[in-house]
Amino acid sequence: MTKPVAFYDPHKGFYWARPTKTTAPVVVDVEPLALYTKRTWVGLTPDELNAIFDGMKTWSSFQITDVYFAIEAKLRSKNS
Repeated sequence: MTKPVAFYDPHKGFYWARPTKTTAPVVVDVEPLALYTKRTWVGLTPDELNAIFDGMKTWSSFQITDVYFAIEAKLRSKNS
């Protein structure tokens, strides 16, 4: 099992999970780091999947990779 190296407490900030030695300066002049919350994944609805497969009926032939790339493109457009 992987052990955490650090934790974040909204009241205390970040702190190390176990003692560490560091030679870095205490104060560093850098730009603030933006933290983001994790977005909720948006999947495909049955209607969207049917539309992809209906579009493939017009192809003379296709491989499984074509199906994969069509689904991947739709998911990327919904989750970007």
